[in-house]
Amino acid sequence: MIHYQGRWAVVTGASSGLGRGLAARLADRGMSLVLTGRNEARLNETAQEIRRAAPEVEVETVVADLSTRSGISALLRHIGDRPIEVLVNNAGFGSYGPFAEADPERGTNEVAVDVGAVILLARAFLPGMLARRSGGILNVASAIAFQPAPYQAVYGASKALVLSFSQALWAEARASGVAVTALCPGPTRTGFVDALDADVGHTAIYRRLADPEPVIDAGLRGLDKGRAVVIPGLRNKLIATGGRFMPREWLARVSARLLGPTSTAPRPPIEVHNETVVRASPERVWDLLNDVASWPSWHRACRWVHVDSADGATRPTSFRWKAHPVALRSTVVAADRPRTFTFTADARGLHAEHSFTLRPTPDGRSTVVVSHETQVGPLPQLGRAALSRRLDAANQAWLADLARTAGDGAAAAR
Repeated sequence: MIHYQGRWAVVTGASSGLGRGLAARLADRGMSLVLTGRNEARLNETAQEIRRAAPEVEVETVVADLSTRSGISALLRHIGDRPIEVLVNNAGFGSYGPFAEADPERGTNEVAVDVGAVILLARAFLPGMLARRSGGILNVASAIAFQPAPYQAVYGASKALVLSFSQALWAEARASGVAVTALCPGPTRTGFVDALDADVGHTAIYRRLADPEPVIDAGLRGLDKGRAVVIPGLRNKLIATGGRFMPREWLARVSARLLGPTSTAPRPPIEVHNETVVRASPERVWDLLNDVASWPSWHRACRWVHVDSADGATRPTSFRWKAHPVALRSTVVAADRPRTFTFTADARGLHAEHSFTLRPTPDGRSTVVVSHETQVGPLPQLGRAALSRRLDAANQAWLADLARTAGDGAAAAR
């Protein structure tokens, strides 16, 4: 049970957002307040607003950086031995972007505030609550705590710890009448997004921000009822509960799509590079490649070729052909005998470019053939991992067919 009237509450991160709103609501219930935050001007503004709205309560402020032990100590010294009935662990901040590119110091401070301060302050005030058999702790976690958080790896992991920590304390304290609640809101219009120092408005998660008032109401209502976890908003509830039925790998991928940056840049093409040595002259190899009409006679993957036009050197050759199992439309875009042969290939959802570079070996008896193929488009991207392996194997087979036909069949693949 929580006794609000005439008791003391500590609210961290009280200078703005949910902290400011929660402090005001506790003052409405007759609680005196110790407010802490890093921004002195905004913290004083919060205190003045609450004093005007609830002149009967005491409001004290402590400017402190809770990412440091000295900041925590300063807050605890100010409070002294007065009994604290309600602790609101709201202080925290996030970061956004690939973890490998993150500022290590910011990540360390993030954990210190989001996790370290929560644990240290709970440890400082929970024993007194248990002894009095009254009081409550409201830990502000996040809906992000229920799944891995690519691009917010440190923040997501920190909030997952706060969630688990709160549930554990709830189980330990409930028999004594002390409430411990994890409040898990989704993205909320509190200033948190601005403090990320990153443009996240394009992401599916941060595109819409909820109003803070319903979140504050839900948190205090859950604390009154002694609930372990409060998730405001239907969308956040669905995201939190839906992950229970997914493999963790799938859940991480879904989160990456929701949190990941939206880019208009095309995805990199699939690229396959192969090389072999053919026991034949470059002229012989080039002639086989350039005579597309004869491909089905030696290239095992080629079923048929229909040449649409061939005007020698004045115009490239266009042809349609079947490379099992896809029918392709192609154009020869470079044919420099006996050095290079390049053609494009197009099908629905696919564009490929395949080039062959030929150079004689030092002894002049063989030809080094270098094959390089790139593929772009929706079709190859859908099966990117599997297609890369299959394309590599197919092009190795093509080179083996070419070597066997051009020379005596001996090819040294490398």
